[in-house]
Amino acid sequence: MSLIEVKNVSYAYNENKKVIDDVSFNIEQGTYVTIIGHNGSGKSTMAKLIVGLLPVKEGEITVDGITVNEENIGKIRTKMGIVFQNPDNQFIGSTVKDDIAFGLENKQVESKDMEAIVEEYAEKVGLTSFLEYEPQNLSGGQKQRVAIAGILAMRPDIIIFDEATSMLDPKGKKEIKKLMYDLSQDKDITIISITHDIEEVLQSDDCIVLNKGRLFMHEKPDKVFANAEKLREIDLDVPFIEKVREAFRKNKIKLKADDLEGMVKELCRSGSKH
Repeated sequence: MSLIEVKNVSYAYNENKKVIDDVSFNIEQGTYVTIIGHNGSGKSTMAKLIVGLLPVKEGEITVDGITVNEENIGKIRTKMGIVFQNPDNQFIGSTVKDDIAFGLENKQVESKDMEAIVEEYAEKVGLTSFLEYEPQNLSGGQKQRVAIAGILAMRPDIIIFDEATSMLDPKGKKEIKKLMYDLSQDKDITIISITHDIEEVLQSDDCIVLNKGRLFMHEKPDKVFANAEKLREIDLDVPFIEKVREAFRKNKIKLKADDLEGMVKELCRSGSKH
């Protein structure tokens, strides 16, 4: 079932150039979708159109059958949350506990129920022991986890990550990528990740590639990276494991394994046959 449908959508910040140009795609419920493209390809603009931060002027976007427009924006936003690039810009509460509870307070959840919900989602993101901390005393990865816990507490159908790991150090990136993957195993949640991290694409179910505002590709990650030369033509790289696979392919050795350890075992097995 398609949870999100984007139909012939175009968008321009000014009359001279379309940032999104006649783009159509569907996102199925419960999938983890990455959207990639070079700077200026329209990735973040597309995310803002889906969540209703920008108005859809040409074409149509529907979320769970509801058209994204000014009239329906309240309904749309109850179904999704968005995690932005800079974790420092997302805090409202004076403590981690207050910040996770903020959305629940707006929904007028009773205090006796709120504490259990806050603790449930703090535990889910690994921050139970940090509930009384001030957000500014956390690492970048921990701050993003607080933002994610606050969104999860609202029980959305969709979470959009807009370059959510781009400002984090390697440890923070690893933490958030693992959390995103773990969340994707809950098929009640649909994950959309706008990312420059090519390695992240490998853990997603589907990948949408944008180029100069147009849909360039929409495939499973393995099929996207099988077109390495096409990706390089639009200034995109491929994951390290795909570079290894490509190098062996040039030497007429086909490897089926999905990780380096599996490739080594496969090579050892093939070598033992000779």
